Amino acid sequence: MTTTRMPRGTCVQPIDLQSDTSSMPNRTDKTLAETRSELLTTFTDADWQSYNHLVKWLRDSNVPARALKVGDTAPDFLLPDADGRLHSSDQLRRNGPLVLSFFRGGWCPFCTAELCALQGAKDDFENVGATLAVITPETRHFPRELKQSLGLDLMVLADVDYGVAESYGVLFRVPDETKAHYSGLGFDFGARHGSLEWKLPIPATYVIDRDGQIRSAFVEPDFTIREEPAQILTSLRQAMSMS
Repeated sequence: MTTTRMPRGTCVQPIDLQSDTSSMPNRTDKTLAETRSELLTTFTDADWQSYNHLVKWLRDSNVPARALKVGDTAPDFLLPDADGRLHSSDQLRRNGPLVLSFFRGGWCPFCTAELCALQGAKDDFENVGATLAVITPETRHFPRELKQSLGLDLMVLADVDYGVAESYGVLFRVPDETKAHYSGLGFDFGARHGSLEWKLPIPATYVIDRDGQIRSAFVEPDFTIREEPAQILTSLRQAMSMS
């Protein structure tokens, strides 16, 4: 069963990496539920067909069942941030729990809305002693330009060669029908990801305690649905009360 939990403070447009930050929309007080509804009204028939096919394919393929769950041990990793600095999972959990969120890329408006919502909640996470990091399959200059375009102060980690998403069980090969649709829109995930293989993560958010145990897991095959920061904060407080 999926649960629609929608945060506040979002920007909703996909990233035009040729534009400067002044062209980006201002954050609003709309919930992600409202943003999601508005974005869905912009779908063309081809968008709807691709969306429905992908979500059904993911569910029929049972891809979400492979994802790590509450109680599992979170895999260790070492990934570069948008400026090329390396960060280890052990380092990120050193002073408290880690909030780790997988997103598809800066081209996805549902992802940019989520990122802005997480940005708005970043201080709340830090006030309870947590570290927030988001993981994208995009590499090279794309994470840095994403941060600049949205004005983000988030730790954006590049999942080089898809290794971390695969270890968490949230990675899938983009089916041919979906690849054709996104190619028709001008996206080349191979170039954006630095890989010949077109793969994407299911949007997922994990709360991981200092010992590396997963305390909360939100995994959703419907890429239009994301977890609410308020719910993440609740999971963080529960994790800290049990530590």
